[in-house]
Amino acid sequence: MSLPRWPSERLRPPPADSVERPFVLIRTGAGGERLYALTPAAEAAGLKPDMGVADARALAPALQACTADPDGDRAALTRLARWCGRVSPWTAADAGAPGLDGVLLDISGCGHLFGGETGLLSKLVGETRALGLTACAAAAPTLGLAWALARFSAPQAPKGWVCSEGARDEFAGLPVEALRLADTAAKLRRFGLSRIGDLLSLPRASLAKRFGPDLVRRLDQLTGMERESLTPLNPQADLRARLRFAEPLQTLEAITAASENAVASLCGALEREGLGLTRLRLTLYRVDGRARDLLIGTAAPSREAGHLSRLMRERLARASIDIGFGVDLVEAGAALVRRLDEAQADMTGQAGSGLEAARLADRLNARLGGRAVRRPSPADSHIPERAARWSGFDRAATSWPTRAERRPLLILDHPEPAEAVAEIPDGPPRRFTWRRVRHDVTRAEGPERLAPEWWRAPMAAGPGLTRDYFRVETAQGRRFWLYRDGLYGAETRRPAWFVHGAG
Repeated sequence: MSLPRWPSERLRPPPADSVERPFVLIRTGAGGERLYALTPAAEAAGLKPDMGVADARALAPALQACTADPDGDRAALTRLARWCGRVSPWTAADAGAPGLDGVLLDISGCGHLFGGETGLLSKLVGETRALGLTACAAAAPTLGLAWALARFSAPQAPKGWVCSEGARDEFAGLPVEALRLADTAAKLRRFGLSRIGDLLSLPRASLAKRFGPDLVRRLDQLTGMERESLTPLNPQADLRARLRFAEPLQTLEAITAASENAVASLCGALEREGLGLTRLRLTLYRVDGRARDLLIGTAAPSREAGHLSRLMRERLARASIDIGFGVDLVEAGAALVRRLDEAQADMTGQAGSGLEAARLADRLNARLGGRAVRRPSPADSHIPERAARWSGFDRAATSWPTRAERRPLLILDHPEPAEAVAEIPDGPPRRFTWRRVRHDVTRAEGPERLAPEWWRAPMAAGPGLTRDYFRVETAQGRRFWLYRDGLYGAETRRPAWFVHGAG
């Protein structure tokens, strides 16, 4: 699909009265401010691209101008390409210079849903023009031919779109600019080669030698001798369910009911494949060209329609969705899937406690938002304060490693400094003072040596020192877990002591 006036129509202000004033986009370059994109009213006033702004205002005193935003054009074109997913799941933005912007679609296997390719093109062009955009489209066996026809044949067609079978006569009369080689096209015209048909009778080796291999490659892509495919915007969900409506849905209640039906259809497809999802993507397509995505995560793979529908209702209620002029397409997709085998229920018919805990976490996350529910999980570290972390239930549970070392019942979040005295520099402490209380050690066990993690980036004070941990018992019967930070003589001359746990 071609959008010949995409930049100017995207930023064009609404007319203040019934008379449309000339409107242009300008860019600042080496030659000063120049016209970048024009509306039909600006062209009718005699303005042309790359004209100076001062000259343009002299020809059209009522000229309206705005600074061009190429990055915004590309981002908006990507959103429009996603909106075109209503007719095909494989779409991509085709950004170019003004007049060459468009959207690429692979409609293989989609035509029968709209009464054929002609019905699909008619729907696509009609709905895009309803957004206030100039649009032309073409369908062809090759991507190169469809691109060329959409820009050079479809604008002259009565309906604004053409459907080609790829006959040689259809592209022989196209200009050489249809080969998507702007610089090479100018060289070809200097040699009197203005049509693609003029190139087909010339030796390919001579064309490649004089004009480069890209010309021959584009010819092969146009005729189908070399395969060309588009890369879609995002990896699509493995399994999806869509509901399309003749009249837009105007209320949140109607959208919720439609979403529940889409989720139920998706769960049926998951069951047939023996899969369960851990990410549910709900996409609402509005009639004004916008699409809204809602992601719902689960702690464990699931294909239970009732459970997923409850999560979806909570998510919709919290999302504050702007319905606009209505939603006419609802899509539920399984963004992440895993193998899910049937589980044996207990004597009461209920699932295991692990699954119930996962469902409870899903409901709390859906109601509280984000990753509100967390659980402790092991981390890849032997340093005690970094050996565990809090993770969301949307991550797979990781089993705790079996350690031979004993750990105290209470471990402080951060080691606290202490003053200790030892009989020998590398021996256990004989007494220590922690939190202004002196403790005399009667028994000690250790050391347990933990070296610093060499792979961590060095901090301002270095990557860390070796720790020697001791389990001690005081004269009052209290037990502590403390360590000496740094090896005496090898890493430091004055090692420090820290209390890290108790019990």
